[in-house]
Amino acid sequence: MSYRVLLAGATGETGRLVLDNLLKDERVSKVTTLGRRESKIENEKLNHHIVDFDNLPDEVFNDHDAAICTLGTTRAKSGKAGFIKVDKDYVLSFAEKSKTAGVKQFHLMSSQGANANSYFLYTQVKGEVDDKVLGMGFERAVVYRPAVLLVKRNESRMAEAAAIWLLGWADRSRGMSIPIKDVADAMVGSLFDDSTGIIDNRSIVAKAAALKAQAPQQTSGDN
Repeated sequence: MSYRVLLAGATGETGRLVLDNLLKDERVSKVTTLGRRESKIENEKLNHHIVDFDNLPDEVFNDHDAAICTLGTTRAKSGKAGFIKVDKDYVLSFAEKSKTAGVKQFHLMSSQGANANSYFLYTQVKGEVDDKVLGMGFERAVVYRPAVLLVKRNESRMAEAAAIWLLGWADRSRGMSIPIKDVADAMVGSLFDDSTGIIDNRSIVAKAAALKAQAPQQTSGDN
């Protein structure tokens, strides 16, 4: 079976690696990305649509087997209202329209500590969204809850880079952190197995390692 995949969040740090994996995987025949700006990526598999996430067009969701969502922002970057709009409203809209269009699988990047009953806004919103997605009735819904994402950013942020390096060095057991490549590899790899429900940080790391051992040629570039 060749897979046709929808992707929201392809311009984010993790989303870019997810897209790279999808385009390289021979089991994927079509990738549709949704974004607010033009895509600079050219690939025969890729169909990019410029959309308004406040009013997603129904037609772009048709004829897909799976959807992957890596949308997300932070309260510090977008404010409380902006965070809720992106991480809750946009994610749920993407999921609901995917379900209505007959998409069978939905894969969502969430966060460690997500809990609808949390006293903290970030983990509360993440938990609420996770619960709703898991209850939508997809044939398979998978929620990934990574810990602190270890990212090599393009721009120079000395303090942030030092903190990420220190955390990555100290957290050898990967209970508190995870390279974004592991998240991307696990999300794409799970398209082709029977994963379902919530996958925690350690399980994401283990899945990524197993996938690399089984098929290293199908994973993306270096961390």
